[in-house]
Amino acid sequence: MAVHKNKTASYKTIADVGGTRYRFFCDLSGMAVCTTKPIRADTPEEELQLAWKNEGRQQFNQCHKCGRWVCDALYNADVLECVACAPWENIPSFCPHCGEKSPPDDTFCRKCGKKLQYEEVVECDD
Repeated sequence: MAVHKNKTASYKTIADVGGTRYRFFCDLSGMAVCTTKPIRADTPEEELQLAWKNEGRQQFNQCHKCGRWVCDALYNADVLECVACAPWENIPSFCPHCGEKSPPDDTFCRKCGKKLQYEEVVECDD
């Protein structure tokens, strides 16, 4: 089993007049979850740490099996793992691709149009 030891979720930096903004993404779906306010620090590493600690971290769950940082919609809180490592046994209530809430009878997401089956989510590395 390969465990990712990422200190933060995937991110992109955005130059801003007031400092640097950070956009954090779900490691499983790739969807943007959080964009921080402008941050200034002595080094880019310090800026990233501040952005993650003060704004980003609260928006994510870390899978206890693979270590990925994922949004609430793709986290199986019953076992503290992402849905790639521990798929839900019930019909999905959120799209695994975009995180949109979906009625239980839907087969396709009303927002992104993708099929609502968790088997299609990328498997964790072993």
